[in-house]
Amino acid sequence: MKRINILAASFIFAIVMAASALAQTTAQPGAGKIGWLDTGAFADEKAGVTRYIGAIKSVEAEMKPRVTELQGLQTRLKTISDDLAKMQLACQNPAIPCDQKAAAAKQDEGQSLQRDFEYKKKAFDAAYERRTGEILGPISADIMKAVQEYAKQKGYLAVLDIAMLDQAHVILALDQTADITKEFITYYNARPATTATTAVPK
Repeated sequence: MKRINILAASFIFAIVMAASALAQTTAQPGAGKIGWLDTGAFADEKAGVTRYIGAIKSVEAEMKPRVTELQGLQTRLKTISDDLAKMQLACQNPAIPCDQKAAAAKQDEGQSLQRDFEYKKKAFDAAYERRTGEILGPISADIMKAVQEYAKQKGYLAVLDIAMLDQAHVILALDQTADITKEFITYYNARPATTATTAVPK
């Protein structure tokens, strides 16, 4: 089984509009800058958002026993599949005795194990989704709030989520000088942690 990667579950912001906040300080309509963030970089272990990475690691640690169990079940299923293939091959050779009962028992074992795996995988998916929501949700909301504050402080009319736009294949041209990802991450990491971003409910 491929390694279950929680980072694949990394949140993506929608377009963050700060125009309403800037309306109080901007003299002329349309004044201000447009910047973009690569929210996928928030989970980068070396240069990402510290609290976000810590939350991801806490979910990984909590889910590790279940991941290990699922990997063990898949290993057993692979062994049973290989054994059945050998039995079927042996039955094709008249010179080798074919034990149909043993093959049927092995097949029943595999089917039972497959049902067990599917049940536990479904339970894991539900638990993983719940815990990522509980742990990453408050941090994601806090980052969203910080983006709005940052945009207002720096005079940005709008900040776009380049990761989402890239997935939607709507980027035709991109000015790299408008990339504020690194600067924002530094800004956010310097902020004191709030109660919402430090609590880990269970």
